[in-house]
Amino acid sequence: MRLKFWGARGSSPVPQSHARAVELVRGLVTRAREAGLTTLAELDEWVAADRFGKPLAYGGHTPCTEISHGDFSAFVDMGTGLREAGAAHMGKRKDYTFFMTHLHWDHLIGLNFFVPIFIPGHTLTIYHVHKTAPDSFRTLFNGVNFPIKWEALASKIEFRELKPYETFICGDVTATPFALDHPGGSFGYRFEAGGRSAAIGYDSEFKRISREALGRDLPFYQNLDLLVFDAQYDLEELLSKFDWGHASPTLGVDLAVREGIKALALIHHDPWASDQRLRDSLAATRRYAEKQVKRRGVAGQPPLHVFSCYDGLEVEMDALTAAGV
Repeated sequence: MRLKFWGARGSSPVPQSHARAVELVRGLVTRAREAGLTTLAELDEWVAADRFGKPLAYGGHTPCTEISHGDFSAFVDMGTGLREAGAAHMGKRKDYTFFMTHLHWDHLIGLNFFVPIFIPGHTLTIYHVHKTAPDSFRTLFNGVNFPIKWEALASKIEFRELKPYETFICGDVTATPFALDHPGGSFGYRFEAGGRSAAIGYDSEFKRISREALGRDLPFYQNLDLLVFDAQYDLEELLSKFDWGHASPTLGVDLAVREGIKALALIHHDPWASDQRLRDSLAATRRYAEKQVKRRGVAGQPPLHVFSCYDGLEVEMDALTAAGV
């Protein structure tokens, strides 16, 4: 099973502004000096060889996560990352499957620029839990919010409603929606295939964090190979944003260590967070995870692998490695 993150920002897309470009260049210059580099050729070599690490920039697309295994391929949500995903898949396939966590705009607005919907012979199958999903999608193409109307789309679009905890089976892949904590309701998905398991855990505030509070949703976190976790705010910010529907990386660590989760992917980054702030947050989260694993002291429990998602990151589940992190 493989995951590709076409978008990792939350709430709002983040354009690459002049100020952000200047920040990136200055950061590279500073790190080059610290490394003792003295020529442009040396700098170019380090950048090409990823010796500064990945990512140099986290990107600005809103959530769109592709999950594939064998002949199965599906997208979770349709954030702005879907635009590039559509361009990458054009000419390679005609059928597309989607699972929707919820219907907030940052998870829908990539569909307007998903090229296959405008081309005859393409089919989109959209699995959703919210009963109002079809109406929300049609609003995107009402001729006012976007110039092209729903009736003019050339592709075939099918909606299929799932019930919470109802398992979808496609070949040897299963996907099951479970409840998250988010205004208006949001649903995560646990995917299982080839002896591996991954769960999508955004958008969620994780107000229910104890085993008792999680109740029926608890099993969907237990013994995961990978949990993709909402990490928009640090703990201090979270205290001032109660009921905003997003969580903190340390909550994900606590949940992962307690429930035997092997890897934690931080996602839904705050649109105000700079790349350096996200790097600092990841370093702090890794230190916290190391302490929590040691404190818990479960015999044989391996270290928790924590990484941050960025636009274009691919994760191969068989080896439980995240390329470039």
